[in-house]
This record gives sequence, C-alpha cells and structure tokens, in this order.
Amino acid sequence: MQSSNNTAVNPNQNQKAKSIKWFDGFTRAILIVMFVILAFIFVSGKYMDSHKMEATGTDDKVNNMTQVEHKPFVELPGDAQVGAFSVANFCAGLIVGHHWQKLFGKKKDEAEEENAD
Repeated sequence: MQSSNNTAVNPNQNQKAKSIKWFDGFTRAILIVMFVILAFIFVSGKYMDSHKMEATGTDDKVNNMTQVEHKPFVELPGDAQVGAFSVANFCAGLIVGHHWQKLFGKKKDEAEEENAD
C-alpha cells in the first residue's frame, strides 16, 4: 500500500528557497538613509536659493568661465550637487557591496566545497 504522505519535494518550494532576496533589511535601511540625507540637501538648497544665500564653490567658477547660459534640472547652490551625488554613490556602493556574491556568484572551488559539506 502506498502512504498518503507525499515525501517528494515540490519543485516550486525548492525554487522559492533558492530565490535571491534583493530588497532585504540592509538595502531598505540604506535606501531610507540615502533619501533622508538627499532630502536634507535639497531642502537646504531650496532654502538657500529662496533667501538669496551664496554658497560659492567650483561650479560657480566654472560657470563664470563658460559662454553658454544653462539651467540645471534641479538648482542646488555651490557644491551641494556634488554632495548629493556623493551621498547617492556612497549608498549605491554599499548596496552593491552587500549584494556582491548575489550579483557575481562564488568561485567554482568555493561552491564545490560548500556542496561537499
């Protein structure tokens, strides 16, 4: 007689167990911190612009040397744009570093050693 318990592994369950979770707690925390810092940068830039404050930096010197007048998508005074890009790139680097093995996998030797255990 055949038992009513099915001991075969469901392939869908096995696939779910092996799936990669990209939006884990670390990634979520870094993204929240990044957006909070960027919000502070943009709010302070808007405040400085509305109160006609000057925050001179290298961008102003370069813009003074050019002949063509341009209008950026988001106006940030001084080096605030450099700061915003630095924060965004730092957080993106942390996230990529955290997911490094998920992105690029392990060497064949390491994978074989783990399977042997």
